Amino acid sequence: MTEFSITTTINGQVYTEEQLERLKYERALHVLHEFKRLGVDLKDEDGKVYSDTDLNWLEPQKAMSLLEKTHYTLGSERTIEIMKPVFEDSAKRWREFNQRPIEEQGCWLGITHFDIKGLTMSQVQKAMATMQNGMTPFKIMPEHYGVAGEIATGQTIMEAFGCFGEPVCTHGIGSQTIPAYTGAKRHEDYPLVLAGEVHLADNDENIHVGAIHEFKPNSEGLEMISTFFCPKDAPQAIAKGHTIHFALEVGGMMKLAAGVK
Repeated sequence: MTEFSITTTINGQVYTEEQLERLKYERALHVLHEFKRLGVDLKDEDGKVYSDTDLNWLEPQKAMSLLEKTHYTLGSERTIEIMKPVFEDSAKRWREFNQRPIEEQGCWLGITHFDIKGLTMSQVQKAMATMQNGMTPFKIMPEHYGVAGEIATGQTIMEAFGCFGEPVCTHGIGSQTIPAYTGAKRHEDYPLVLAGEVHLADNDENIHVGAIHEFKPNSEGLEMISTFFCPKDAPQAIAKGHTIHFALEVGGMMKLAAGVK
């Protein structure tokens, strides 16, 4: 079997592992400050409580470890309780972004390309089905505040889209159909597709935000195109930023599937 590797390309630019790890640290630091602002005691294994200033002096791996411990300590229900005012504000904003019909405003698209070697399509499918649940999601992308359920049957998802703004609580289910309103064109040479759009958790409103993952297996592994979409009345920075979100999320999943730290 080919040795594992993953090459991530956004807008024609290849991102190195060092660049992606730095971006992951920056998003983790952002989430730590968010929790601190909301009154969460950020304690390490020795019981030390970190101030906002302390957080800024944490080395990247220590920041990631502190965030993981915080997520474990809070759990899903406590996270929902703490984040309630943030989720309510974000839901209000996404409703505003959807005031115009989606067919009239159209969608911003953000596209990330992956060249994955050393994993089979079945391994990748298993990773995407099982690693977007429980405690794994925040390990691979810090702005996953919580994910529960399965892609095939439905998930509750608490995340910030596009490394921008604040998280929102939604639910969604996987599909093989790309929503027509996105304007995203199917890549015919990629035979497999997993798509989905999310609805607000509080009232089931479709906010026309989601993902399209297309797969092309080859003799060494596979290529993958991940497309994020959101309404054009939302800031374009969200779609642009979600290319980085995908880079961290998918890259993290593939490394875990390959047993690479």
